[in-house]
Amino acid sequence: MIDIALYLTYFLVLAAVVLVLGFAVWFLAKNFKKSKNTLIGALGLVVVFLIAYFLSSGEVYEKFQITEGISKLIGGSLITLYIMFFGTIVAAIYSEIAKLFK
Repeated sequence: MIDIALYLTYFLVLAAVVLVLGFAVWFLAKNFKKSKNTLIGALGLVVVFLIAYFLSSGEVYEKFQITEGISKLIGGSLITLYIMFFGTIVAAIYSEIAKLFK
């Protein structure tokens, strides 16, 4: 009984992911001019992650069975998180300072 429910859950999650991605692509194709800013933002996030990925060390941790590729992925994700976090703080401070001069 549990196996059937588990497989049904897997199927429903997969169906939901396929539908979400399908409708996103459909919206992008239908309203390309409206979604241009979203695509630019997503591309910017990918560029930041790639820069962070290439900056990460890739140190191998045999004790935890972490390979070089996994280590670079984890390091790149953490560096991306740091960049986004500090970028958000800088944007908030800039926004408050800009309001003072208006």
